[in-house]
Amino acid sequence: MLNLKQTSTFHLKDLLSGIVVFLVALPLCLGIALASGAPIMAGIIAGIVGGILVGALSGSHISVAGPAAGLSAVILMQLEQLGGNYAAFLLSVIFAGLLQLLFGIFKLGFFANFVPNNVILGLLAAIGVILILSQLPYLFGIADFSWRQLPGLSMAQIDPIAAGIGVLSVLVILAWDVSPLKKLLLPSALIAVLLAAVLNVVLSSYLGLSIQPQNLIQLPNVLANPSGMLMLPDWSYLAEPLIYSGAITLAVVASLETLLNLEAADKLDPYKRTSPPNRELWAQGVGNMASGFIGGMPLTSVIVRSSVNANAGARSKCSSITHGVLLLFAVLFLVPLMNLIPLSALAAVLILTGFKLVHPKLFKQMLSKGWKQFLPFMITLLAILFTDLLSGILIGLLVSAGFILYGNLHKGVRVYKEKHLHGVVTRIELPSQVTFLNRSSLITALSHVHKHEKLIIDATHCHSIDPDIYDVIQEYQNQTAVQRKVDLKLIGFKQHYADLDDAVLDIDIATADLQRNLSPQQVLNILQEGNQRFVDNDRLQRDIYRQIRVTADEGQHPIAAVLGCMDSRAPTEMIFDVGIGDLFSLRIAGNVAGQKVLGSLEFACQAKGAKVIVVLGHTDCGAVSSACQLRLNNQNIEDVTGMPHIQYVLGPLMQSVNSVHRLMQPLELSPAFLDQVTRMNVLYNIAYILQHSTVLQQLHDEAKIAIVGAIYDVKTGKVQFLDE
Repeated sequence: MLNLKQTSTFHLKDLLSGIVVFLVALPLCLGIALASGAPIMAGIIAGIVGGILVGALSGSHISVAGPAAGLSAVILMQLEQLGGNYAAFLLSVIFAGLLQLLFGIFKLGFFANFVPNNVILGLLAAIGVILILSQLPYLFGIADFSWRQLPGLSMAQIDPIAAGIGVLSVLVILAWDVSPLKKLLLPSALIAVLLAAVLNVVLSSYLGLSIQPQNLIQLPNVLANPSGMLMLPDWSYLAEPLIYSGAITLAVVASLETLLNLEAADKLDPYKRTSPPNRELWAQGVGNMASGFIGGMPLTSVIVRSSVNANAGARSKCSSITHGVLLLFAVLFLVPLMNLIPLSALAAVLILTGFKLVHPKLFKQMLSKGWKQFLPFMITLLAILFTDLLSGILIGLLVSAGFILYGNLHKGVRVYKEKHLHGVVTRIELPSQVTFLNRSSLITALSHVHKHEKLIIDATHCHSIDPDIYDVIQEYQNQTAVQRKVDLKLIGFKQHYADLDDAVLDIDIATADLQRNLSPQQVLNILQEGNQRFVDNDRLQRDIYRQIRVTADEGQHPIAAVLGCMDSRAPTEMIFDVGIGDLFSLRIAGNVAGQKVLGSLEFACQAKGAKVIVVLGHTDCGAVSSACQLRLNNQNIEDVTGMPHIQYVLGPLMQSVNSVHRLMQPLELSPAFLDQVTRMNVLYNIAYILQHSTVLQQLHDEAKIAIVGAIYDVKTGKVQFLDE
């Protein structure tokens, strides 16, 4: 049993998982700062703030915040626009944090649900491409070189020692991740970075092969120069518009990434706790404001560190706080050791991270989903690469919205061709929300209505109707329908437009004239077609309230009478898809005909004009099964206890049971035996009706009525007429 109290207090596993997350976060903080064009120390500061401050404020127990690879492209582009002035960029970080704080306060954490998945994946893929391109110079030991200058790269600019260590780091990470060593808690990125630092020391100390200083990490010694650790914002840039556009970009992208990672982290939580998204937004906002004030990078919830945290056994947010404290310890006391790490090793980590984001499988996966998913994905990716992150996201959203709008131009409005009692009717059903997007599909549907047709425009399920749509309908009603002599009826509009009265529908009501003019064969056709609609789950829409009123005022004129079983799985009106006033329904266990049933059927046909009598048996009938079991056990009806009147049901059934038993000689209660008895029972009851009712016999002989048998299959819903 889960003890939530234990998961909210510090536990030894939180300390251990905090150490593991620290080992993963240290190279990532350094590498992401490098990839972003920010000072190396800025990555460590963001990691400390994300671990300690955000970790304390967050409502998540598993999520870990810090500098994210997903923001590196944003930072890189904004620094280029600001001429590399990182102090000015810190203002964007502060205002982005303020926006995130407001997002959380005003409970806007739901907005991530409205960003299409193809745009999100396009964003991540673009970040992967930028990560790879931006880190290639560092991989080959060219620290002061922009990825946009890669076409002009020459071999003379490459630092061979740094390049060799960088390529080796790539191979180490790849080999570690596919070897049994992967099961150890030590991450491959940390192993590669440590190996690169050791190799750098060995080469420079024993072989005299030194990496150029600019290709090594250059963290300031905080203990020797405390002021060198922090960088303050440049407030003179407050009037610069780029600061605010950059803040909006950072806030949107960081919030989106945080919310997506938060959801993923909750899925990793072994205790399946749910993190409040709005609290996470304002916690991240406070963290970004604090990070910006002291020179740190922007931060988000990071899925890599969060997944490591969960896998290492973290129980509470104490693990995240522990990792932040360890980062602070490292920057205070381990700087000389960290300055031995080649930048090419960090570049190797980030290039492989970028490759995971832009893996070829992603393109194959998106293409398999169709062009409507693939094109917005590709356009978002390319737009980000050729413009900037926010513009690329907006372009991707517009393209994705365009596909959605185009798809809705011919959807939403449903057209049904329905065969009612009074003939074929075209029914155009409007959706719950009718907007200008439905205009095209409505006009198309109306254009396909032929002359002299009966048309219903059904708005009974609408919650709102745009005036544009109403104008289209009014124009059609007043002009086109009149010219083409279309019998148009509007229903469901009065609740939206008080000056419009809904039409009265009589298409489903069996009137005296309709009943009189129908032949028995036509009635059978109506019942067969209704059953097919029932099987297809395509039952007609009916104005039940209207049927109740009309039949109450004008009386009943049913077209058929059905003698069915009382089995709850055989509702007669539903089976034949008829409305109120269409059927006389007699239901009795075993669908057996007796004197009272004969009286009812004579009333239905002679007095009320019904044209068809259907004796309806059904599969898996309890009464039939009981009668068959009695015969197989050589028992009498009198042996049945607890039901003194059951003889009136089982007695008539035994004639059918005995007849089939003589023919089949069954040894046990088989489905075939039951089916044959069910059929025989239907036929015996038809014979009983004709033999004992001279009225019905005469109507039948004069072809004024038809008496047919049928079997209803309780598994499929299909009615099989025995005359078939």
